[in-house]
Amino acid sequence: MIHKTMIASAKAVDEAAGIVEAYTNTMGVMDADGDIVEPTAFDTSIAGNLPIPVLSGHDQGKLVGKVIFAQPRYIEGDEYRLFTRMQMNMETEAGRDAFSNVAGDYVREWSIGFNIPKESDVTQEGSDVSTVIRRITNLDWVEVSSVIRGSSPSTSTVAAKASPVTEEKGAIPSHLTAWVEDAWDGQLMRGRIKGGAATLRASHAWVDTEGDPELKSSYKYLHHHIGRNGRGGPANVRAITTAMANLNARRTSIPENDRRGVYNHLARHLREAGRKPSELRSAKPPDHSKPYPNFHACRIREPEDFDKFRTADETIDDKPVVVLYGREVETGDWDVASYHLPVDDWTEDEARAFCEEHDGIKFEPATGEDEDAPGDDDAPGDDDATDDAASDTAPRAALDTAQRTLRLQRIKLALHGIHNQNKEY
Repeated sequence: MIHKTMIASAKAVDEAAGIVEAYTNTMGVMDADGDIVEPTAFDTSIAGNLPIPVLSGHDQGKLVGKVIFAQPRYIEGDEYRLFTRMQMNMETEAGRDAFSNVAGDYVREWSIGFNIPKESDVTQEGSDVSTVIRRITNLDWVEVSSVIRGSSPSTSTVAAKASPVTEEKGAIPSHLTAWVEDAWDGQLMRGRIKGGAATLRASHAWVDTEGDPELKSSYKYLHHHIGRNGRGGPANVRAITTAMANLNARRTSIPENDRRGVYNHLARHLREAGRKPSELRSAKPPDHSKPYPNFHACRIREPEDFDKFRTADETIDDKPVVVLYGREVETGDWDVASYHLPVDDWTEDEARAFCEEHDGIKFEPATGEDEDAPGDDDAPGDDDATDDAASDTAPRAALDTAQRTLRLQRIKLALHGIHNQNKEY
């Protein structure tokens, strides 16, 4: 078995549960043995081997605790460190002594024990025996020990505390991992998951703050392949791009303040795969029922219920109406979002009564003619960019007269122009 060690210091917070947090290995830079452990070398073991035994001095007869969470974390330059959360067995004398030694700063270094699964997991750089560098790309992590002296540089124990540590909930911090572009079946992958919080956190980008971290139902944005053994594997690019599209379309029930954290997690994977992630759109949707110059607006449902909008010309009570339809975030079904009633055909009182009859939740009367209204090509100071953006999406109304057709067309252009101006959501 191969051992790698790093210097550590400790801080005791509480002794009830014996939780110790430490950086137990340095990756990406050469250690005292002339080896460079790649930052992704631990991924398979973290997904499949937890909990990993914690020993004293690599003595298998001195089991003192277990690793309950581990994650490579970026430091600077080429350097990563293996953040490790361990729980000492406080029901045994050995476990209590181990915690006391770490918390009291009597033991300041950590050493990991691992095997190399196959020869191809190690490459060598250089031919001189005295200067050759081994690069370890994959390993089988077996145990971690507190030791007197080790070989891995620049390490420290983060904390030693007894209260059970609940991993950050909400958006799960990003992590370095391998990636693939294979076909993706989210339902199949979710059905394969076995294991508790460690596997679930390693495979998802969000966990419910109120949920049980040991249950699948508490997690969203699964984007890692799950093997037949129930353990997590590489991130899937197709799953990530789908998840980011859902974020931007707001087809999600996660809290708004978690969207950015989930986006950052997924975007990092895409960058590591050589892809440029799309920007995260603002969460605030356009308000399609606010007052406009030349038509009254009747809101039927809140804009945040939908992720896309489209208009249609209809005749209601023998009068023209532009209906704004929205696609529901949760179901994907289309439903009426609001009605827009031209001022030349509807008085304010008629439009207000219409809104009440159709169970509208908000009515906004027209503000009056506006010479610079979007879509009005004849008006001075007209916004041609808005006209161009809207022209491809505004179908021509089928009305009785050319004058009414032009009027409704301008209304629709205004709606689409406003929608396009606010499509950063």
